[in-house]
Amino acid sequence: MFVDEIELEARGGDGGDGAVSFRRERLVPRGGPDGGDGGRGGSVYAVGCEALRTLNHLSGVEVIAAGRGGDGAGRKRAGRAGEDRRIRLPLGTEIKTAEGETLGEIIEGGDELVLARGGRGGRGNVRFATPTLQVPRYAEKGGPGRVRRVRFTLKIIADVALVGAPNAGKSSLLAAMSTARPKVAAYPFTTLAPQLGIVEVTPASAFAAVEVPGLLEGAAEGRGLGQDFLRHVERAKVLAMVVDVAGSAPADDYATVMGELRLFDARLIPRVGVVVAAKTDLPHGRGAMEELRAAAAVDVVATSALTGEGVTALKRALWEIVESYDHSRA
Repeated sequence: MFVDEIELEARGGDGGDGAVSFRRERLVPRGGPDGGDGGRGGSVYAVGCEALRTLNHLSGVEVIAAGRGGDGAGRKRAGRAGEDRRIRLPLGTEIKTAEGETLGEIIEGGDELVLARGGRGGRGNVRFATPTLQVPRYAEKGGPGRVRRVRFTLKIIADVALVGAPNAGKSSLLAAMSTARPKVAAYPFTTLAPQLGIVEVTPASAFAAVEVPGLLEGAAEGRGLGQDFLRHVERAKVLAMVVDVAGSAPADDYATVMGELRLFDARLIPRVGVVVAAKTDLPHGRGAMEELRAAAAVDVVATSALTGEGVTALKRALWEIVESYDHSRA
């Protein structure tokens, strides 16, 4: 199971109550107020965790609540602070309220964002003593913690996204380029969730690549796996369009996927840096190359995951684009 969207309730802890107390000691008949303050309530935070790749660990979680602050006590003793709660999130997680207000994003490990702040601690009666009110017999209640319904949406951070029609050969290509082992089979939609792999170009250079499940016509409107996974290409520096040149209409497949990218977000089109002609080892694979080159607006790299043809050249071409990426375009 691949979970990339979760909604839950974050509850900040209530603040502790201030104390009403008076100093009572032998030989000190009127010691005055000495009630301490209540402790602050704990807060709920989102924090970036580089080791996580999905939101699976939050599946089934309805509420995450921080601790209540402790009540104040006599002798001006303050209550303890409530325990904070931290929700670990994978990098690339966008955080919004249930109403759609954007709270922020988790981009780097250690990034931290307050989701629900704890309530303040109430003041003890010692705080209310004045020259004209020397025996205050009241204290302050702790403030309530904030309660907020939040939605986490994961958008995988990868340098390269492999996109294409179902059964175009993306899984085989990712397996040939990296240590990833996605499911490979001779039927469409063998990939039902984005697959991430690290592609080593040289011992000193590597990039992260994600394979996005196959895109059908109408994907931008939600057909097939549609928008559920198109969002995972949004953060990629470069898109590699994988086209099955042994199929019946490679140029049409290219045009269809380009059209769906444009409908989903036209800003993705300039990021299509390479067209990958896959399965050139199969019959008719070579014959369709010229047709695909005529249709494509960028370089076409011929590859075969089975024989290894073109895989090294593709890795180098993608690395060059990743290295020259202009971050102002993101």
